[in-house]
Amino acid sequence: MNWRTALVRPELSVLAAVAVAATGIAIVTVSTPARAASVAATSCSPSPTPTPTHTPTPTPTPTASATPTATPTTTPTSTPASPAAVAIVPLVASAACPPAKPVQGVSISVFPVSGKTVGVAYPITVNFTHDVAHKQLAEENMRVYVNGKLSSGAWMWQSNSSAMFRQKGFWPGHATIKVAFTLKGVDLYESKQFRYLGRSSTTRTYIMHTSRAFVAKVDAVTDRMKIFIDGHLVKKFGVSLGKKGFETRSGIKTVMEKYPSRHMSSILAGITDPNDQYDLTAPWAVRITWSGEFVHGAPWAAGRIGRWNGSHGCTNLLANDAKWFYDNSLLGDPIITTGTKRPMESNNSVGGPFNIAWSTWLAHSKLKGHWPVVK
Repeated sequence: MNWRTALVRPELSVLAAVAVAATGIAIVTVSTPARAASVAATSCSPSPTPTPTHTPTPTPTPTASATPTATPTTTPTSTPASPAAVAIVPLVASAACPPAKPVQGVSISVFPVSGKTVGVAYPITVNFTHDVAHKQLAEENMRVYVNGKLSSGAWMWQSNSSAMFRQKGFWPGHATIKVAFTLKGVDLYESKQFRYLGRSSTTRTYIMHTSRAFVAKVDAVTDRMKIFIDGHLVKKFGVSLGKKGFETRSGIKTVMEKYPSRHMSSILAGITDPNDQYDLTAPWAVRITWSGEFVHGAPWAAGRIGRWNGSHGCTNLLANDAKWFYDNSLLGDPIITTGTKRPMESNNSVGGPFNIAWSTWLAHSKLKGHWPVVK
């Protein structure tokens, strides 16, 4: 007989108690065998005790007697109580029931900072202070709303500790984007030594606003830039892009930094060819890639702007046009360049992730744009 027998054979529970008393196991008296199994199962969640599927009815043992006597038959007035049973509960940790692991807290940082107003091509990035193993659980607790409605976008994991959110297209203009973070106490990772849960600060509301939908479209074939605001064409500028060997990248970039003037030189750009040396100060310089592409004024190139491409990769404008672009553009505003054979890298601009195909984006997401229903 073993302790499991006691779960279904109440009359043997005393013997079971004697057998296991020395092993550090508690014996808890409960009302029914089914309840005994339940208590035993929940006493150690890592290794639950299977619930018996059948409880045999105990068979009473007849008492020997020399002279049988008649036993009067009585009709019970109520259903007799079920026999008592016992639950066997470990008192100390074992291989089947290890001690609880210490907890480490995980924090998050979010970009852009909460409350900021940006252009429509600025994704939201969340960085965790520890790797996240339970990524779907994390995504479920980072719900994104656009103007009060759940977004159709998705979180993409750039690494085990960083996720980025965008929609298939740009954000709408004049919008309020809210992220409801409810990560406090959420189990994000477990190592051999610790469990990693979201700190209390990871449950909070994040807000980002978009300004008007400003989109600049640059065509390397026609050497023209067109500015659209909220879908309406408002400006046309002549441009000069990168010459052969220094082609401007085609794809989506965004406004990232702005300088009233910016010193630019071939040395800073890493250009060593003696025929391509330059040292200039560009007015109204707007950075659009980390690698060094700018939209800027180029008064020294007025003869080729709007006619042919001759820069070292930047988008050259006449000085007055460059000032208008500088004054009216905002961090996160997209610049979409077409017509060159050099593709834009997805990690080379704040808006670079919008160059990633939507199917590829969803492949790196757990929820894939489908939020579970909150019960």
